[in-house]
Amino acid sequence: MTILQRTIVVLIGTQLAASAVILFIFDLNSYNHFSGSFSWLHFLKELVGGFSFYLFSAGLFFLLIGLCAPSRRKKRISVHGKENSLK
Repeated sequence: MTILQRTIVVLIGTQLAASAVILFIFDLNSYNHFSGSFSWLHFLKELVGGFSFYLFSAGLFFLLIGLCAPSRRKKRISVHGKENSLK
């Protein structure tokens, strides 16, 4: 991957993950926190399998690809001929 491709993939992943976090916050705000019936475990179980969960997973996947994919290296042009190279 070139630097430009990696940058674009990382930006896409960041955007997807940020959108999912905003959706998580909206889901969390829909609950009444002051009642005794709120449970973090129940809230997280409802999030798994939802749209925001898959959006966040896709964002992390793009970030992983963008950060861990090997970059393409340019071939170096030798100034000296092969007869002067070190063996």
